[in-house]
Amino acid sequence: MAIDEVTLVRICGKCGFRIETFAIKKDNMMMFSKDTVWCPQCQSDQPEIRDVAGRQEAIDQEVDSYPKAVPAKEITSAQEGISR
Repeated sequence: MAIDEVTLVRICGKCGFRIETFAIKKDNMMMFSKDTVWCPQCQSDQPEIRDVAGRQEAIDQEVDSYPKAVPAKEITSAQEGISR
């Protein structure tokens, strides 16, 4: 069965506060908006950002799964760094 709805998060463009989560049909979805939204944390109308719910958490989880960087070993002699 096809999924025809997606959950969006309405976020304050100034402070990043998550104002609202709502489901909408994919056909009617608008990811970009020039509207302003009332932010209870800023106590004023701020630019609205819309994002797919769970997207940032999925990105963070993937980044955390990457191998950790290991510092390079220091080369002590000129011959040690050359391999033939």
